[in-house]
Amino acid sequence: MRTWNSRTGLRIFLFTIMVQCWCSLSAIAQAPVPRSSHVVLLIEENTSYSTTVADMPWLVKQGSANGHAANYFSDTSGSLMDYLWLDSGSCHSTNCVLPAGSHNFGCNGNDCASPITDNNIFREMNNLGISWKVYAQSYAAAGGKVTTPDLANGTHYYRRHNGATWYSDILSNSAGSQAKIVDFSQFATDLANNTLPQFSMIIPDGLNDGHDASASLADGFLSKNLPSLLAKPYFQPGGDGLLIITFDNGDGDAAGRVYTAVIGPNVAPKTVSNTAYKHENTLRTLLDTLGIATDPGASANVSAMTDFFSGHVTITSPVQNATTGTQVLVSASATESNAQIYQLQVWDNTTGKKLAESSPGSSTISQTVTLAPGSHQIIVEDISTGTFNALHKASVNITVSTTGSPDGVTITAPTPNSRSGTQVLVSASARESSAQVYQLQVWDNTTGQKLAESSPGSSTISQTVTLAPGAHEIIVEDISTGTFQAIHKSSVTVDVSSSAGVSILSPVNNSTLQSPVLVSAFANSSAAIDRLEVWDTATGTKLADSFGAKVDAAYALPPGQHTILVQAISTGNSQIVAKSQVGITVN
Repeated sequence: MRTWNSRTGLRIFLFTIMVQCWCSLSAIAQAPVPRSSHVVLLIEENTSYSTTVADMPWLVKQGSANGHAANYFSDTSGSLMDYLWLDSGSCHSTNCVLPAGSHNFGCNGNDCASPITDNNIFREMNNLGISWKVYAQSYAAAGGKVTTPDLANGTHYYRRHNGATWYSDILSNSAGSQAKIVDFSQFATDLANNTLPQFSMIIPDGLNDGHDASASLADGFLSKNLPSLLAKPYFQPGGDGLLIITFDNGDGDAAGRVYTAVIGPNVAPKTVSNTAYKHENTLRTLLDTLGIATDPGASANVSAMTDFFSGHVTITSPVQNATTGTQVLVSASATESNAQIYQLQVWDNTTGKKLAESSPGSSTISQTVTLAPGSHQIIVEDISTGTFNALHKASVNITVSTTGSPDGVTITAPTPNSRSGTQVLVSASARESSAQVYQLQVWDNTTGQKLAESSPGSSTISQTVTLAPGAHEIIVEDISTGTFQAIHKSSVTVDVSSSAGVSILSPVNNSTLQSPVLVSAFANSSAAIDRLEVWDTATGTKLADSFGAKVDAAYALPPGQHTILVQAISTGNSQIVAKSQVGITVN
């Protein structure tokens, strides 16, 4: 059975729940953390929640307009250990109860006795090819090396505030990691050149983070350097940017309540979260939004900060800044926790023309549209039942060309070298200027098995296939009309999880909750899974059938004791192939 430390299948695909608008609604999808192509974490120092509210007006204004956590506490006193909680979910010392999978490396508030070899966010990003940088202020003036000590060369640079430099991955320069730690001056350059990586960590120096000077000076650093970031398209409506600003600990380096702002277009405006959060929750949130399925240390046992996100739209095809032919596959999905989705609509913002819409009640769309050559901004928005207003939207910019786009097959899912459960979504399209495409065929080159094929005459495909655990090379080829030979093909490699069974992430066993109760679960099985059945065995009531291998929905339950059973039903013979259950109390 899949464990908390192996959530491979859960976040490769976005959760969706399909509802029919004419039926009574028994469940509404709980919004997970949306994926983001630009994630930024900025860490300040030694400032309590109350001091922040009193002395940092720019930050508080942003947190009030977007969202902030009102019940967020640092893990320990001592700067370095809190940075490690944010990077690997542990203090790596005897100063805390070590979470499962983490070890003691003699760390304290200032340094570690030996390099940390435990898993961490930097290792995971390197493994998955996710671009990242740490932008550390005064780093170059201090010496510009990962081992540069605190206050070197008369600067206010602190290595103990730069958690990345204590991990063996960076110290050994794995995947060129040392070049990914740069001076903060590079941030403005990367921002101006639109070369910001997918994950950015900003580390102000001691004069600007609240450590060596006032909180108001730290607020001035934010108000000077972050507006240009928030002005970027990915932080505007339809974008996917996410900025989290938090503090290592409270006044005087004491563990305590700290202000944490969550900022971005997918954040529900004016959210004030009273959920109890700590640094490992921020780490889990970062991992989720980056699509990283392995959670180091304590991040494996906590939830992401999902209450900041009421919903979002995700476009999987076309990709941002793609050059395409005139036939463009638009694939997208949406999720909402506070509203029912009536349909998805696809618009060309450049011309103001509606391009496509999903069937009523559907929260997914995969349609091919025709676009004229030139630049286009494609917008997908989810429309609410009742008001028929747009709840959320996402956008991509593309260039359509009749000559500049090469012939061939483009695979948009799965992404190269990604990790997946046994249910794998394959989405692809083909363009041919000198031949007619009869269909697309999907093959597993590892086993030689044909996995799927499109309808005759179609140059696009979006189907879920079942793969056994292990590494697979997926090949998609376009077959010509007449000769029925492959014209072009493209391939990606995917690693399918070997874990099997049903994993229930929510609710937690023996927890006490309010109704409605979020049930979040998924299944991995060598057998093809038709659906998950959700039962309340205490009352003998089936709560839902969730088609596919995952469920993420809230259910109204009466007060009392309940046993939530989730069982996976196989395709074909409708046998139970795996199941799991938890007991809860509803107040």
